[in-house]
Amino acid sequence: MRHHIVFLDQEGIGPSVKMTELPFPHTWESHAYTNPDQVVERLKHATVAMTCSVPLRAEHLRQLPRLEMISLALTGTDIVDLDYCHDNGITVTNVPAYAANTVAEHALAMIFELSRKVGSYHRLLREVHLGNAPVKNIYFDFPIRDVGGRTLGIVGNGPIAHRLAALAQGVGLRVQFSDRNGEFRGDGYVPLQRLLADSDIISINCPLTEETRDMIGAAELARMKPGVLLVNTARGGIINEAALIEALQAGRIGGAALDVVEHEPLRRDDPLFALIDRHDFILNPHVAWSSEDAMQGLIDQALGNITAHVRGEAPANAILKVQP
Repeated sequence: MRHHIVFLDQEGIGPSVKMTELPFPHTWESHAYTNPDQVVERLKHATVAMTCSVPLRAEHLRQLPRLEMISLALTGTDIVDLDYCHDNGITVTNVPAYAANTVAEHALAMIFELSRKVGSYHRLLREVHLGNAPVKNIYFDFPIRDVGGRTLGIVGNGPIAHRLAALAQGVGLRVQFSDRNGEFRGDGYVPLQRLLADSDIISINCPLTEETRDMIGAAELARMKPGVLLVNTARGGIINEAALIEALQAGRIGGAALDVVEHEPLRRDDPLFALIDRHDFILNPHVAWSSEDAMQGLIDQALGNITAHVRGEAPANAILKVQP
């Protein structure tokens, strides 16, 4: 059988990433990006689909009888209707933990920027150079806080969460994890409400599910310490963005850094842009995962999953149906 493989959004990986030739007869079709209304047309002859971010819902999949595999070039699985795939024999694979180090480093970088204001002072001196701000001997425009000695609360329990904990402890942060519904226990695990109340910095590192959607809303933000820093490198939708905007504008939290938002790609009129000029707010376009090292490993594994499937092997990263 000659497989037809379609990569729906190759722009999701950087230009330096090398695509390894697959060791079996196939045809390859690649698109920079695929809009939802283009999915069915582009996959109508495909036996394998690969995607970094293009959603594949039941309304698409039921029109694609030839499709037998979806290779997700990412860790999260929320962009695919897994129930439909499981019920109709479509294999779905992902690439777990490929970004554990790079996302953890990015989260820590955001914590340092919110605390140390390195970029804010750089931009201030640019304004001094342009004549838009006064020359002074000492500048206290942006308050600087030490990172070491503070408490970091991590909402999550996966490889990224634990890598972030290791990095954070290395710079002197005390770390605690949320105890999600009592599932995880032991030293360092506390209930979510306690973590929210006790942490100086909170990092979101859990999946987006129906359970975690809007998990951090107005009530949770109100429970946090004054001056708390909130970082999200996981998924948009876990933090209620309207509540976050209101809390930051009202001065009830000390700062927020988002690498992910609810509606991606970001629209120019997204309400979050109301915060864009604030020194206590950082907005990135979902880039924490995208170091060149991590992207190469990601694509190598995503292509390896396809090869395993075609050879009749059980892909190590197949997403299995959760039994009720």
